[in-house]
Amino acid sequence: MAYGSYYGNCDDTVDPHVCRDCDDVTEKGRIRRGGWLKHSSYATVIANPIDPTVWETAKAAGDFIPLPELSGTFDGGAPKYVAGFGDVKEKYSGSDFTATIRDPVYTENWPHYNSIVGKSNWHLVYVTETQTHISGVPVTVAPKNPITENVDDDVIWESEVKWFEHFTPAPHAVPLEVFDCNPEEEEVAGFSENREREQFSEV
Repeated sequence: MAYGSYYGNCDDTVDPHVCRDCDDVTEKGRIRRGGWLKHSSYATVIANPIDPTVWETAKAAGDFIPLPELSGTFDGGAPKYVAGFGDVKEKYSGSDFTATIRDPVYTENWPHYNSIVGKSNWHLVYVTETQTHISGVPVTVAPKNPITENVDDDVIWESEVKWFEHFTPAPHAVPLEVFDCNPEEEEVAGFSENREREQFSEV
């Protein structure tokens, strides 16, 4: 007996597949930039993600934190199945997704990565060559700062980002300028002094 991978009595319509000319340019890889989008602003942004105004509004409210220069990967998802009923052996329930992002701004971003650990209300935004993707649910973030023995290697932040949802995030042609960052020199300059005070207070 042949087993199906989904229930046959559900909606079985499928959108048409799109063909393209041989000269069309393909999307190139690497997570190159990204950010964190607070859940309270997610519905507004995802309703019209190609409008830079919704991003700037979220940024002004502190609900969108751009990460302008990254290197990273996305695993595409590990599918999960649950038991079926009747003649259906199993059905697809969603996928576990993992993205790994690397940030070269090390010392100044200790407060940032320390603060995002344990948070449960931020979506991941990640950008390939031209396309922006937004996780459909808040993510779990686990940053680390691996240090090698090689004296020529850089110390960077490497964050593993995980979430579960039904399907991979859709690509959107978001204007890349929304990911621009204007570093506040006063905060950067004051980090070492502030961290030193925190260390003393912890003793």
